[in-house]
Amino acid sequence: MKSENWTDLDDGKINPNEYYSEMITEFPILKNEIESEESEMVHSRMEIFSDYSIEQIKTKKYSELKRCFEFQESRIEKLSSELINALNVSYCESLLLGDCANEMTEIKKLMTPKLKRVYAEYEKYYAELTKAA
Repeated sequence: MKSENWTDLDDGKINPNEYYSEMITEFPILKNEIESEESEMVHSRMEIFSDYSIEQIKTKKYSELKRCFEFQESRIEKLSSELINALNVSYCESLLLGDCANEMTEIKKLMTPKLKRVYAEYEKYYAELTKAA
C-alpha cells in the first residue's frame, strides 16, 4: 500500500510502450521485428535497436547512425527506470562488446552529449566489473 510519502520515480517518464511506439514511428523498418517481441520484453526490443545501430556502423551509414543516437538523446532524461536499464544493458553494452567494439573509440565521437555520457559511464562500470572478476 502506498503511503502519502510514496514517490514514484517513473511518474511523468516515458514508459516502454510509448518509447517503442515512437521508435517504430521514427524507424518504420523496425516495426515488424519490434512488434514480434512481447511488449514486456523491453531488453529484447532494445537489442533490436542496438543491432540496427551496429548495422549502420558496419555499413558506414553514419547519417542513419546519428539519427539512432539522436533518437536516444532526445529521450534519455524522460526514460522510465526500466528503459534506462535497457539503454545501459541492451544498447550501450551491445555497442561496447558487439561486432563493432573495436570501432567504438571513433564512433563515440559521433554520439550526442547525453548518450555519450551514459555510454562512458557504462564503459567505466563494465571495466570496473571485469577488473574485479
